[in-house]
Amino acid sequence: MDSSSNSSLDSTSPDSGRLISSTVLGLCCALGLPGNIAVLVVILRRTSRRPNFTLCLMLNLASSDILCLATVPVWIYTLQQGWTLGRAACKIATFLLYLSLNANVLTVTLLGVQRYLQVLYPQMWNRLGRKGEAVLLLALWGLACALTAPAVATRDVRDGELKCQRHTGSDAERVAVLVFEIVLWFVVPFSVLVTSYCRLHRRVNQTALFSSAKMTWLVTSVVVAFFILWIPVNIVKVLAIARIVLQTSPPEVSDALLRHRNALVRVARCFMVFNCCLDPFLYAFASRRIREQPKSSLRGEIRMQVTNI
Repeated sequence: MDSSSNSSLDSTSPDSGRLISSTVLGLCCALGLPGNIAVLVVILRRTSRRPNFTLCLMLNLASSDILCLATVPVWIYTLQQGWTLGRAACKIATFLLYLSLNANVLTVTLLGVQRYLQVLYPQMWNRLGRKGEAVLLLALWGLACALTAPAVATRDVRDGELKCQRHTGSDAERVAVLVFEIVLWFVVPFSVLVTSYCRLHRRVNQTALFSSAKMTWLVTSVVVAFFILWIPVNIVKVLAIARIVLQTSPPEVSDALLRHRNALVRVARCFMVFNCCLDPFLYAFASRRIREQPKSSLRGEIRMQVTNI
């Protein structure tokens, strides 16, 4: 599942490592699927009118998590048996996995941008209207597909192999793909997310977002969880790049990088899936707070707060 290792499923790992990884992934799937389905059901059942854009994003987040977790049984099977499902299945499974992960990251990022604009620049946000919000959601999934393309294009099953893994024409191409993923899958979204919340918190003391300790805790949790759960996979990618760059160095250096990368692959894989399992618990109570607050009251509060800035 890790996109920077030679194989998305490290079938050469010791049996104990594969067993632990399979167990953790299975638990995440068993907890995360019902949790995200519950989020969908609760929001849809308790929202009598068309949900506002924040709730649409939360529905989008739950949907992307469900899509990711639905692929987990395939990865667990191949952890134990190797990739026996063929080339087409490798491409499809890779596409669904990374599409869902990219949609997850982009949704969390857009949540931060939306709250920033809605509080500090409400007139600008209101000009979007329903059609503009729908276009944003479609653009989000379109961008997620575009960001997924390099991972799908470079993954394949070679003759005689039991691995759905990355194959590139050269080391330069591999480094380019890894840098692309680090920058656009992590650095840019995380920077936008942190900037949005920090600027919002700095400019407004009592906003609709930070009017209670619970909401402040939510924002902090979102940023911290995003960083902690996504940093391992990006460290793996950096180690992969370092190993390519330093391939002319003494063998012990390359071997050390390979050992550290392989050890971190299993952790990164589990963290990525755990992220989808954690989302319902981070956002469930927030959706209740937003849903219960009248929309007109929220806008009136925002206008008053912006006037006082």
